[in-house]
Amino acid sequence: MTTADARKRAVTELARLWGSSVVAAEYAGHVGLVFEPRPRSLRDVLVGADRWAQRTYLVQGERRISFGEFVAALPRAGEIITGRGVQPGDHVLLLGYNSPDWVLALWACWQAGATPVLGNRWWSEAELANSLELTRPALVITDLPDPAPCGMSGALAIADFAAAYEAGSVGDADAVMDGFATREEDDPALVIFTSGSSGAPKGVVLSQRAVIANQHNLLMRSRRLPAGLDPNGQQSVTLVCTPLFHVGGVTNVLTNLIVGGKMVLNEGKFDPAQILRLIETEKVQSFGGVPTMAIRVLEHPSFEEHDLSSLRSWPLGGAPVSPALLERLARQLPQLKRRGLGNTWGMSESGGFVTGAGNKDLEQRPGTVGRPYPVAELRILDPDGTGSGEVLVRSPTVMLGYLGLDDETVDSEGWLHTGDLGHLDEDNYLYLDGRSKDVVIRGGENVATGHVEMAIARHPEVLEVAVFGIPHADLGEEVAAVVVAKERVTVTPEDLTTFLRGAVAYFAFPTRWSIRTDRLPTLAGEKIDKKTVKAEFLATEAATGPEPERGTDEKGQRV
Repeated sequence: MTTADARKRAVTELARLWGSSVVAAEYAGHVGLVFEPRPRSLRDVLVGADRWAQRTYLVQGERRISFGEFVAALPRAGEIITGRGVQPGDHVLLLGYNSPDWVLALWACWQAGATPVLGNRWWSEAELANSLELTRPALVITDLPDPAPCGMSGALAIADFAAAYEAGSVGDADAVMDGFATREEDDPALVIFTSGSSGAPKGVVLSQRAVIANQHNLLMRSRRLPAGLDPNGQQSVTLVCTPLFHVGGVTNVLTNLIVGGKMVLNEGKFDPAQILRLIETEKVQSFGGVPTMAIRVLEHPSFEEHDLSSLRSWPLGGAPVSPALLERLARQLPQLKRRGLGNTWGMSESGGFVTGAGNKDLEQRPGTVGRPYPVAELRILDPDGTGSGEVLVRSPTVMLGYLGLDDETVDSEGWLHTGDLGHLDEDNYLYLDGRSKDVVIRGGENVATGHVEMAIARHPEVLEVAVFGIPHADLGEEVAAVVVAKERVTVTPEDLTTFLRGAVAYFAFPTRWSIRTDRLPTLAGEKIDKKTVKAEFLATEAATGPEPERGTDEKGQRV
């Protein structure tokens, strides 16, 4: 078969796999929206990978792995796992930092029919012990220098997968797919973990259907369905510095494999200087992350010294995105002013992204996280007088459930109870109003902390903010805010209180303030760790005594 014939066959097969029709159908015991046709297992995601054989797939430091080398390494990597006795359906704990070897180990698990359990490399010993007890893996793959004291005797080193790349040959995707264990749509594909900011991390079980539907949503919305991609077109380049063990990290691994994109991994911890250098040297076109990352890159002293003209997309998610941050991104990177900026919303339990908003959406609808992706449905449970209530999601991307926990987070009709509060406008655009657990009840009035954070974040001198409730003898709770201001700025609680007038109700005004210039602590993935912020705030007040209350009465007057 000629190369042209092979490519033509691949396009035909891809069109049969990745359809553009959205239909109502039954899945997982209930009715919802699905794509038709669609891939039925992760094995099918490799269809068409031969088209990119000569392109670079993975970059980290001096290492560069082509698509052809990656596909060729898969059977050898699979043998490493099955050689340890792993059987289809077994759990395999993958615990490591981002690397090309981590990506290969992930795919090797899928080839063997195992379910990879994506451990958080920043876990404490107690959290790691909990995950081992919960998942009982048949094998542990890790880059820990000495895993035995952590209860992982006999663990396999992630570095061992580097040898699978060393042959350097170009693999035949069809032959590799023939070696995959058979898996069905409802079979588990992944176990990933919640952040654990309150309580022990929970194991989220995602099916083959869920992982693939998330990719299908993204490809459909971005107009990159595989059959329509040009093998001779320009290669996309994405910089990934969020952990691959998060659902967004897995999304990047799969998206770039499907579309033939180059995925650049940073080395070590998040470092704005390294990010700027990689964008320039690798000609990065897309770099996403949480707002905290964006702020730290924009604030870096060497920002103006780097050529960032290749950058075409900077999607943000994981936390509210303030209009001030969007304005600053467009000002410092003018090529993003008309397109390329975005805000997304999703969670581990939803299997990835649920909504997305682009430049035009954010300009016309400030504060929105966008409209649902094609097969995602939204409902607001028990809305109040403003239309705000708990956001429910139904989608084939939604988790099967929490491992070892039988609860009603996903109800019998397939609706995921997200715990996020929000409201929808007349065009089905979603706005988040905070977490159901992030509500301060002040004198009988409910205060959504996310709403207050968004209002404070609009102040031009504010870089970061965390709002939470603290005990109050009379009101039950009062609202406190910790604000990170720009250096050499003398913004005061009085300034911020004045700024909030007209933006939030009088009872939502913080009456306890802490203004600082050092950054707020973060969880893995750079989300602000509000639990730690609150604990530090309370410890400081206990040691020094509380500041006088600064707020307003029912008439908006200072008290």
